[in-house]
Amino acid sequence: MKKFFKIILIIVTTTISLSSCSDSESLYVASSPENGSFEIISSAASIVLNETNAETETAITFSWEIPSYGVDTPVTYTLEMDLNNGDFSNPRTFTVSSNEISFTHADLNFYALDFGLAPSIEGEIKLRLKTSLKYNALQSYSNLVTLAVTPYDTLTLLYDMPSELYLQGNAVPSNWGIPIPDSQKMTQIDNHRFGLITELVGAKNYAAISTPTTWSDPAYVGIDDQQPASEGDFRPAGSTTVPQWGGSPMSSPLNTGIYKVILDFTSGKYTATPEPSILTPPTDLYIIGDATPLGWAANVDDTQKFTKINDYTFEITIPLTGGGVFAFITATAYSDPAYKAKTASQDASGGDFIASGSATTPAWGGNDIAAPTSGTYTVEVNFKSGTYILKP
Repeated sequence: MKKFFKIILIIVTTTISLSSCSDSESLYVASSPENGSFEIISSAASIVLNETNAETETAITFSWEIPSYGVDTPVTYTLEMDLNNGDFSNPRTFTVSSNEISFTHADLNFYALDFGLAPSIEGEIKLRLKTSLKYNALQSYSNLVTLAVTPYDTLTLLYDMPSELYLQGNAVPSNWGIPIPDSQKMTQIDNHRFGLITELVGAKNYAAISTPTTWSDPAYVGIDDQQPASEGDFRPAGSTTVPQWGGSPMSSPLNTGIYKVILDFTSGKYTATPEPSILTPPTDLYIIGDATPLGWAANVDDTQKFTKINDYTFEITIPLTGGGVFAFITATAYSDPAYKAKTASQDASGGDFIASGSATTPAWGGNDIAAPTSGTYTVEVNFKSGTYILKP
């Protein structure tokens, strides 16, 4: 009997030892969840951000399942955000202590603009959740979530915009004379820029004034006489500015030629860049390309014809397919010249265009214009400034 109890004691002791070993392993041996085995959920698939109450109103919330590491230990959550075509090599990161995170309209707008998304144009960002244990051990990643975001413009004007603007000076045909001809009237490109393609006489001076019949108060001139001819800083100069009537007229480039002059009232910068030619507005204008409903059809129809707003501005509202391209033509069949982007690096919300044809310099130059994310856009083409803009 004593021998029997001894055997029983050995069995119980062994069982307890094995059980303790098993419990120890379950407490201290962790394994990372398989990538994509836990899901991040977005409260919306697309969002148009709104400036009203932007600092306090929640725009979107992301939540997720709590992944299992097989151990009872704290898990670190890091939400990663990148452009839709990014590779997460340099993402925006947000460390979270719970299983959800929310962004206000202002916060998400900041990140969208920081990624380079254009105001009022729908763009895409993507997100994923990275989980890990202490010291970033045993990392694992959730599914990917794509979010369509339309940011708002956080535009702040450095100087108030006048309603009209004219170039005046001995670098332009008026040679300081009045009245200033309409050919020297700048066109308002958008809510912060005026522009004009014109001939500038080399090594002369010009300023911008807000009336064609007299020197305006204020006028707009270089901040001093040391500004470069190609680009520089301008300021309003008038009876109430400090100092009064300060600054100096802008200097034109050394070589006489055709230039595009832009005044940007958000940055207080002006530029004068060479252009191939002054653009003559056509009688009619059409849009063509694989981004448009009719593609590169041999003949487009009136559904892709612009409305003429004034002598030099055309406008159309049309659905565009993201990833496609388009150009402007003057007839229902491809025209000579057509009008294309000046370079391949124009912004998704608009840019500069040039005439492209057999007699242009260079012949058939320029680039087809890349369409932004698929959607319906109002396209405005301005032949006085050689610019186009796209608005959803």
